[in-house]
Amino acid sequence: MKMVLSQRQREELNKAIADYMLSNGYNEALEAFKKETDMPGEIDKKYSGLLEKKWTSVIRLQKKVNELEGKLSEAEKEFISGAPTREKRSPGEWIPRPPEKYELSGHRAPVTRVIFHPIFSIMISGSEDATIKLWDFETGDYERTMKGHTDSVQGCCSGQRWEAAGLLQC
Repeated sequence: MKMVLSQRQREELNKAIADYMLSNGYNEALEAFKKETDMPGEIDKKYSGLLEKKWTSVIRLQKKVNELEGKLSEAEKEFISGAPTREKRSPGEWIPRPPEKYELSGHRAPVTRVIFHPIFSIMISGSEDATIKLWDFETGDYERTMKGHTDSVQGCCSGQRWEAAGLLQC
């Protein structure tokens, strides 16, 4: 196995291990360890408790890594589903409650699909009246109507970049 520690790091680790052995009364093991590592004389006081500090740091960092991996997994689920996951939130956080902020009216038939832009405050609604309407959902303002369908709009999804030419796919 290849060592990834530098010579200085190895020496400090050996001294910290030797201090641990000395402070816990492992004298025979300490003498054998000193002999095998060619460690001269006394152990400096600066290595006192260093091994325990490093070990608890490793455990603390491992817990932090596990916590961050969990958060990353949650974020990936949110990204894939396109919305925050509801499993870990109470219904009060994600179910809309009256009074409504805005009433967006303009379609002449039932709305079949609503999607939100991931960055900008644009909302798109598709309807059985064969139109797609763009709205500013922060102000409630109607932006424009896109016509051209010959039948009801049953679904919409945003393109990768919401480019001007390929804003949506329906």
